[in-house]
Amino acid sequence: MSFEEMKERYEKGEDPLDLTLEKWQRILRDSRTVFNLSHFQQLLKAAVVPLFLCVEYENQCHICPIFSVCKHGYSEEWRSLLRIIHAYAIAGDLLPLEPYSGHLESFVNKLQMCREELYMKSN
Repeated sequence: MSFEEMKERYEKGEDPLDLTLEKWQRILRDSRTVFNLSHFQQLLKAAVVPLFLCVEYENQCHICPIFSVCKHGYSEEWRSLLRIIHAYAIAGDLLPLEPYSGHLESFVNKLQMCREELYMKSN
């Protein structure tokens, strides 16, 4: 999901958490069909698209629904995910795909859990 698409949808009132989850679900889906270095580099570009959750919770990260996963970009989960995405953007076509897709799948699952927790709290 490009920044422009995310921004347009956010400005039309879509939930930033839903947009975040969709962004990472797309990255996960696309990661299952990558086979050359340029594909991994495209996924890296998608991964660094800013989240509108950061706009919503600016200066209030501690109440963001994904704070437990992100921690203002300092969580071990987030840093580990970015390290593996960068590694595969450099040498992905030489590496086995499983560690890459496994990390992404785990991250998306954690985002889904954050979303479920938020909706359970709001009901």
